[in-house]
Amino acid sequence: MDRTRSVSESQSLPTYHLKKSQDNSPPGTAGSISASSSLSSLQSVPNKARKDFAKYSLSKVLADYTFLGNIVTFKPQEAYGFIRSEQVTGDVFFSLNHMDSTDKVSCTTGALGRWVTFVIKDCGKKSMEARQVSLVPSSTTVSYLSGRVMNWAKIGCFIQVTSGLGLQHLHNRLFAPLVETNELVIGEVGNEVTFKVHVDRSFRLEGRDVKRGDNNDEVSQEKGNAKVRKSRRRAVTEGSIVGNEEDEGATEGEKLMSLKHITNEEFSDELVIAVESMDACDLSALFDKQLKTRLSTLAQQPVGSKVVVAVIKRAARLEGIIVEEKITRMVMANFKIICSTKQGCAVVQAGLENFSPANKVMLAEQLLELDTVDEFSVLWVHGSHIFSMMLGSLDENSLVIVGFSLSGHYANLSSHIRHYKPVRALLVSLVNTDSFNEILPEVEQELVCLACNKFGHFIISALIESSPSSIKSRLISNFTSKIATLSIHQVCHAVIVTALEQGTASTQAAFIEEVCTVSTNQADMAVIKLTKDRYGHVVVLAMLKVSRHKQVHNVLKASILCKQDELIENEFAAKVMKTIKTEFHNRTSGNYSK
Repeated sequence: MDRTRSVSESQSLPTYHLKKSQDNSPPGTAGSISASSSLSSLQSVPNKARKDFAKYSLSKVLADYTFLGNIVTFKPQEAYGFIRSEQVTGDVFFSLNHMDSTDKVSCTTGALGRWVTFVIKDCGKKSMEARQVSLVPSSTTVSYLSGRVMNWAKIGCFIQVTSGLGLQHLHNRLFAPLVETNELVIGEVGNEVTFKVHVDRSFRLEGRDVKRGDNNDEVSQEKGNAKVRKSRRRAVTEGSIVGNEEDEGATEGEKLMSLKHITNEEFSDELVIAVESMDACDLSALFDKQLKTRLSTLAQQPVGSKVVVAVIKRAARLEGIIVEEKITRMVMANFKIICSTKQGCAVVQAGLENFSPANKVMLAEQLLELDTVDEFSVLWVHGSHIFSMMLGSLDENSLVIVGFSLSGHYANLSSHIRHYKPVRALLVSLVNTDSFNEILPEVEQELVCLACNKFGHFIISALIESSPSSIKSRLISNFTSKIATLSIHQVCHAVIVTALEQGTASTQAAFIEEVCTVSTNQADMAVIKLTKDRYGHVVVLAMLKVSRHKQVHNVLKASILCKQDELIENEFAAKVMKTIKTEFHNRTSGNYSK
């Protein structure tokens, strides 16, 4: 009798650690059909990590999924038997010990042919057994789950399970072969579906008998019902009628004129005003008849995007889940195209600000589809702000995947005027993850150069401010023995000030002592040069501030005051001297802050 192991043996993944790719070759380009966090392009490490995490999430979601089968073999003396199910390749072993007392008695009197439900349990040694076995009536049907299509490949699609714990593990993905998706339109993503689960001999989970969900048939039903009932009509603007049943039969010229009406400034302003007072029914009709087939085009236009944003905001206020999900699916399917313009990015931003948390995550997961640096760079031309917003909706594993997608390019990206802000947001989001230690060496290698760059220094300062104490100390230590030089740099002096403010007391003292010590190759202490410098005096002021009430504070003041005669005439040194004198005055007058 054939026996197979459980799905948990092949799907369980208690822990895993993402590793940065050692391959320095350029990443591959994304596929032509791509709309969500899929399992595509598995040749790169980030996608491999994505696949593993998708499996892990799926195992959590399907842990309690019940299969249906009937008993084909039973040995009452040994108290075990085998179950045959159309959902499992091969017969599955079960024991009476995993049935309740009532079912045990029933099995001893006649078990063959009885229908049962069961869950699959990994028992090791490449085998799986049935657990929680329960007798059920012969009329019981296979358990179908709900989900939505997230991505298409050449041989099938990937489904996100939304039943049960699916919404708690949003990264779960279940593959469905092409032959099981006859009712679906290839390439369409976001559609709700129902399906049953199958396990084969290779311990792979698949979706079978995939059918469209009820919500996806809404528009088709309305079309069919239009012949027997008059659709609700409401004039929105001149030339724009909501619920126009003749729209489907319009010629290309008529459709073009309708599009021009929406993208005309006058009509658009009127339509935006009308949208703000629409009810859920009218809003849904407007979207289906006027916006649905043109959303990606309208979202990229200065005028049309205003209408789309107005619909998004109105749907959020009305809690119009159906409209919201439809827009989410449309944006997912055309994410790269929509984000190629400033107006399109405004539409995505409206979704991130107004949609439900689940749909925000769906939009944010589009970042996982950007596998190359070039794709991220294109997004950042107009969408660096939405990139930063999306990071807030991603969990730690997704952040790490995005972080590793840019490995090997952080130094160049951090020095670019259009790229440093999103890179800063990403690195700040990663500093508290375990995987940041694998990205840190790349940043650390170019840390001083970045600190001296007019864009990169913002990133280094942000990392110092946001990092946990261990990483913070590691970053600051890179400036040791370079304080005198870096403090007079046009931009790096600001990083040194941040390091002083964020560093430990011992680090602050070490920096101060470094500039207050006379070396063999210089006549004066470095602090004198800093005090007279346009940028260096800012660092000296920071040193005076952070060292107050500490012994090293007196060392710093003494080092400066010993040269006060030559400092007093310098405009920058005068500011330092004034600070020292003000401190002395406050101390003597009793106003010195403790």
